[in-house]
Amino acid sequence: MTDEELTPDTALSMAKNEPEPMRWLYVFVIGLGFFTTGVSWSVYNSFLPADFLPLFIQGDLQNTIIGIIMVLDNVLALLLQPYIGARSDRQRSKLGRRMPYILIGTPAAAVFFALIALGWAAFNFWLMFLFITIFNVSMAYYRAPVVALMPDVVPSEHRSKANGVINLMGGIGAIYAFAIASQIYKIKDPGLAALFATTTTRIGPILAFLTTSIIMVVATIILFVVIKEPEVPPVDPDKPEEVGIIDAIRQVSFSSDKSAIALLLAILSWFFGYNAIETWYTKYGSEVLGFATADSAFQLTAFALSFVVFAIPAGLIAGKIGRKKTIMVGLVIMITGIALLIVVIDYYLMMVILIIAGLGWSLTNVNSIVMLWEQFGKARLGAGTGLYYLFSMGAAIFGPVISGVIFDLTTIEILFPLSITFLIIALIFMLMVRTGEVGDEVISEYAS
Repeated sequence: MTDEELTPDTALSMAKNEPEPMRWLYVFVIGLGFFTTGVSWSVYNSFLPADFLPLFIQGDLQNTIIGIIMVLDNVLALLLQPYIGARSDRQRSKLGRRMPYILIGTPAAAVFFALIALGWAAFNFWLMFLFITIFNVSMAYYRAPVVALMPDVVPSEHRSKANGVINLMGGIGAIYAFAIASQIYKIKDPGLAALFATTTTRIGPILAFLTTSIIMVVATIILFVVIKEPEVPPVDPDKPEEVGIIDAIRQVSFSSDKSAIALLLAILSWFFGYNAIETWYTKYGSEVLGFATADSAFQLTAFALSFVVFAIPAGLIAGKIGRKKTIMVGLVIMITGIALLIVVIDYYLMMVILIIAGLGWSLTNVNSIVMLWEQFGKARLGAGTGLYYLFSMGAAIFGPVISGVIFDLTTIEILFPLSITFLIIALIFMLMVRTGEVGDEVISEYAS
């Protein structure tokens, strides 16, 4: 750490030979960056597959085609996001390593997110699809850097707690989508809707997307004003050089320690299971349980609220029992909760079960990327973050397509058993992980 990076608290702690204190407010502001992704993706995933796309796509292969469209534009994001994460490690600018990507990507994503609803309102599929694609590319441009920003300024022993804060902020964004945007979505105004030449009388969808975009911009402004990245220290020949995403993949694939590749495969598997629920839950609620789309979206508030409540405790628990054990407990809780959803059909009892599943998701999701950061070391935080999103975004791309095909061949009624299957596979991979706890950075093959 250079003199330029020392804060008064850090210097005092070092003088006393004590750990650097956790700066909670600072981390909450950093979390606003992740908040922008939570609020936009939750609105996007709730209403596009259930309402927007079925307006244009019908027939026997509807689920398969919708699944493809939901992820086809993400292919560009899959290719871009890991590269940008690794590239930000090598960025040198007056604004820092991560901030240039955030200040370009977030406003662009906000603008095109609002335009998605206008394309739908104009009943123009290809215009809407263009806006969807640009939105996804913009999100990919800044997501890895905004997540890597936190470990840049937070020491290893506090990262699980800090990542709990980051995920809490993302969960608050999801709560807005499920609890507030879902109600805005219902607004009707035939006169105003006519101005957009839409065939529907609902102006609510346009307002839901537009207000989300405004929130994204405001959050980014606050982040930029408050957070000042530490100056990048000069290159130290005794420290590992920053690596690109291809080199990072090569390292984890051929290393004698298979912990990182096992963890990445576990991440891939549990995001397969999670994305199946996230993408298809509202459609399942409509077709199988007879719930209105907005009511099914609101039901997911219980899951998101639980995730928010337990995000910080998930980091604290990991500090007590270890990150691996915490993740495995979370997977077991998720599997149990989703299994109960197979037999329970009462609307409010399902919300209680979703609270339990949300607890499991917080224990799992909060601690996974932190283990990768520990394995890759501080000089390669962007590369480790990029690998995390390579595998999680890969699940986001192929998961909805695969599940859509399976549902067309069978029935969407197997949504929950399908999700459970992938979570069990993730649990098996986690048994193979041996490193990633606090202090493991010094013995990691990837960080040396």
